Amino acid sequence: MRKLLSILLVLFTLISTAQTGLDLTSPLPEDPAVSKGVLENGMTYYVRANSNPKNRADLFLVVRAGSIDEDNDQQGLAHFAEHMAFNGTKNFPKNELISYLESIGMEFGPEINAYTSFDETVYMIKVPLDSTEYMDKGLMVLYDWASQITDSDEEINKERGVIHEEWRGGRGASERMMKEWLPVFLHNSRYAERLPIGKIDIIDNFEPEVLRRYRADWYRPDLQAVIVVGDFDQQAMTNKVKELFSQIPAPENAREKKYYDIPGHKETFVKVVTDKEAQYPIAQVFYKHPLVVNKTIGDYRESIKASIFNGIINNRLQELTQKENPPFVFASSSYDELFGPTSVYASVAVAQNGKIDTGIKAVLVENERVKKYGFTATEFGRQKTAMLASIEKAYNERDKQKSINYANEYKRNFLMTQEPFPGIENEFNYYKQLLPSITLEEVNALANKWIIDENRVVIVTAPEIEGVEVPSEEAISALLDEVETIAVEPYQDNVVDKPLIEGELPGSSIAATKQLDDIDAVEWKLQNGATVVVKSTEFKDDEILFSAYSLGGNSLYGQADDISADLASTIVAMSGIGDFDQIALDKLLAGKVFNISPYIGELTEGFKGSSSKKDIEMLFKMLYLYFTDLRVDETAYGSYMSRMAAVLENKKASPEAAFRDTFKVVANNYHPRRRTMEVDYLKEADPKRIYEIAKERFADASDYKFFFVGNIDLDQFKPLVEKYIGSIPTASKNEHWKDLHVSAPEGVVEKTVYRGQEEKSIHYTVFHGDFDYSRKNRIVIDALGKVLSTRLLEVIREDKSSVYSIGARPSVDKWPEPKYEIMIYYGTAPEKVSELQQAVFDEIKKISTDGPTDDDLVKAKEKLHREREVNLRENGYWLSVLSSGYMYKDGDFSNFDEFDELVNEIDVATVKQAAQEYFDFNSYFSVTLKPAKTE
Repeated sequence: MRKLLSILLVLFTLISTAQTGLDLTSPLPEDPAVSKGVLENGMTYYVRANSNPKNRADLFLVVRAGSIDEDNDQQGLAHFAEHMAFNGTKNFPKNELISYLESIGMEFGPEINAYTSFDETVYMIKVPLDSTEYMDKGLMVLYDWASQITDSDEEINKERGVIHEEWRGGRGASERMMKEWLPVFLHNSRYAERLPIGKIDIIDNFEPEVLRRYRADWYRPDLQAVIVVGDFDQQAMTNKVKELFSQIPAPENAREKKYYDIPGHKETFVKVVTDKEAQYPIAQVFYKHPLVVNKTIGDYRESIKASIFNGIINNRLQELTQKENPPFVFASSSYDELFGPTSVYASVAVAQNGKIDTGIKAVLVENERVKKYGFTATEFGRQKTAMLASIEKAYNERDKQKSINYANEYKRNFLMTQEPFPGIENEFNYYKQLLPSITLEEVNALANKWIIDENRVVIVTAPEIEGVEVPSEEAISALLDEVETIAVEPYQDNVVDKPLIEGELPGSSIAATKQLDDIDAVEWKLQNGATVVVKSTEFKDDEILFSAYSLGGNSLYGQADDISADLASTIVAMSGIGDFDQIALDKLLAGKVFNISPYIGELTEGFKGSSSKKDIEMLFKMLYLYFTDLRVDETAYGSYMSRMAAVLENKKASPEAAFRDTFKVVANNYHPRRRTMEVDYLKEADPKRIYEIAKERFADASDYKFFFVGNIDLDQFKPLVEKYIGSIPTASKNEHWKDLHVSAPEGVVEKTVYRGQEEKSIHYTVFHGDFDYSRKNRIVIDALGKVLSTRLLEVIREDKSSVYSIGARPSVDKWPEPKYEIMIYYGTAPEKVSELQQAVFDEIKKISTDGPTDDDLVKAKEKLHREREVNLRENGYWLSVLSSGYMYKDGDFSNFDEFDELVNEIDVATVKQAAQEYFDFNSYFSVTLKPAKTE
């Protein structure tokens, strides 16, 4: 038998080679654009020159060690060691590392960050390249993280409180239930005992030497990789990396690095866990398999087959959610890597209360349907087309790939999965040659390979609701047996074979053209009254972004239509278009790389979307049809209402959900038009009114302004605008929004929500008031928010060790009345809420009295400049510039280039005055979550 299999394997390889011209046994190449190597001390390096974003470099230090490597007395210390990297190194004592990076405009979080997982610890920074000093210091940061973290007793003891608060913030129903089911899922595995957050008693009480022992064992060059991708000379940077990191000595008598298994099991394990604070039932069926590392072209072909299977099965499950009474709220099935040496085929269903068995059965039946009948040829063809279109778009964008994406790819190559990086040119070539050779029979065979009785685990988590039954573990086991014997019918792939638009469109020509020289864009006025604004860019080779708006929104409707108006755009978006329901439309559009979504807000309505260059006409067609032939499908309406009821039914069981709902109603002073959605409110919706409202909102070309940004050839683009937007009817309503007179509460309002069993609190304080809306004032309040966030991180997080995250977030609105808000947010221990609120107020008063420190002001201004520098090369930023410029300034961009000048004008006195104006201690509201009171 073994000899026969060997012969068949050889024959298959020969046939595949003949079909594709590729030798499937050949190893996957490594992208020659990357300089990769291993230093004598064992450290791996990856260096690549890449100019997106310009003048930036992404730097990673990857450590192939995590919580799985902890000794019993170190549980939680892999994560603790990661934190300590920001609290003192040889060249950056104490908090100087964060302070330095912020002084050159980098933001803690988006551009300075790290994470710890089971098998890895990864550090990430982004640095500007204005000066060679910035890059040299960035590399020195990585060098220190790799080998020179201080781990002083003082800083370790200060950081305990921060990590304690991170642990506290993760407490809740999901965490409690996970602790019960994870040991079942990871049967007899060390992974079940090594959650990265660790054990709180160890975090609070370990001796510093225990942490240092962990670092000495695992922070060593043979387990580390340095990754540098950015806008620089690659050879020069490679030499610099090799010279610097070669100085780290190789370890002597290094501790053996063990790799742990997740043991298999013949039997099926079932675990059902409930919690009073769980929001909805979730059923998960896992089929565990050994991790397959892609090393050859044949392995790559196998991964393409898996992607085809995943795509088709999830299309089928998505169809089921669109039925009148869907069997689940959401479901998915896919084969993917898990962690450690394991892959998993996972089928997941978010069910309705009391219908867990219905949800899980529906997902498992789809698995059985594939096992018995396979996929259809039409499904197979569509999925192949969609995947080829996706890889083609990535290929078209190959010269505009972001550095962070490359860095993440090389990180995955270094870690356990050893993901290959052959380069997009090779991958596109493999897809073009391998996809045609993959047969439907091969993909169908994966079902019997993946969906098996061995190594199967079923996990059910659900709310505890009086009178609502949760199936027992015995009942779930019986259901598994039942599904394998149930009679299932083959899938029917119904396809509507007709064009999206039939007949010729009348169109209308451009009546007037206006050059917007200040922003290098053009405005076209069409004869039907529509305004179209286009900015052509070269930031991405195959991206066009789109938005449109008109004034009005749901403010034009009364309280009786509140829910219908609120749901209208959602129902329209899932109803299909014209003669196509959503299922038929999805099949028709398979392989088209574009998206478009309608929206109806309070003051405006419109569209958002994007497209590849090739499929821009399809976006125009859909846009035209939303104005002329939208639909509200009764089946889609029934499906949405059923699923939304399931989501809302038990929402308030979650303390965090109750807190967010309370915050919303307090922030809007209990205005009836800003209610939080509840199950009973769904009854107010009326599909007839939803259709009428949608038709009214998407009806009048002359009332709309349309914006396009991207790689656009104006000569080719103009006829599409004239044909499709030019054909949208004109009603000349010239509508405007109505002021609903929603406002924040007056005076000081402090509200506490007592929910939940965990000793944890969340606190929001919001200062608010009237705002003199101008560009200068918007920049100043943004700078104030950055100054205050820096102070709060230093004082509340670092000095007091009382929070994990904290910050100040300003926002401003011009309509319906110019207003501002500055929200301060943090989580902490319930007994510390009042103390920390006072500490926050004290920092605000210091800024109001003395102004910011020179260092804090420099950091804030530098961050504003750096954000602007990156934004100017992003299509999304320019789309917002166009839209807001027309909405708030009638298309006047004459002062667009004043940003840097306005930032430079900000001084200590400016921020001090802003703090006095915007932080009025007689005008704020706060909402706090605290545990439920007990008698």
